[in-house]
Amino acid sequence: MTKGEIAKILAVLAAAYPKFEVDDVKVQVWYEMLGDLEYSVVNIAIKKLIMQNTFPPAIAEVRKAAIEISSPRVLTAAEAWGEVVKAVRNYGYYRGEEALASLSPTTAQVVRYIGWREICCNEEPEILRAHFLRMYDQIIAREQEKQLLPPAMQAEIKKLADKFNLRMIEGGKVG
Repeated sequence: MTKGEIAKILAVLAAAYPKFEVDDVKVQVWYEMLGDLEYSVVNIAIKKLIMQNTFPPAIAEVRKAAIEISSPRVLTAAEAWGEVVKAVRNYGYYRGEEALASLSPTTAQVVRYIGWREICCNEEPEILRAHFLRMYDQIIAREQEKQLLPPAMQAEIKKLADKFNLRMIEGGKVG
């Protein structure tokens, strides 16, 4: 998105919320925080937020709404567990790689953390289910948090982590 498009977005907010003021500094800050997003997506997010809120949205609210609009629907933890149960039924203990290939990426990641064989051999399904649901929700929350940060900020965080030799977890691997 360009600075001109950000100015258009802010003009819409100023029209919808009379006390919302636009200046060059505000345009610059909004550009830094939202410039990586598509104008059309942010425009829809702004309109949605105007319809829902009586006060002007913060940058974080706009970014979150834009990410929700542009991201594919994520399975709920219960739906993901349903995938696992179906895969156990269809592939069994010995065909773990095929089972993992049949799962959505996040579901497969959680299954890898727990272990396919451990899932198949587990004698306490209620406890395993609760453990899976908790892990799945944590991974989804982390991924959504990561999506809220602009790519430039993610790169800066990674540089800092590398500088201080901090271990970061990405894609299920400790790097």
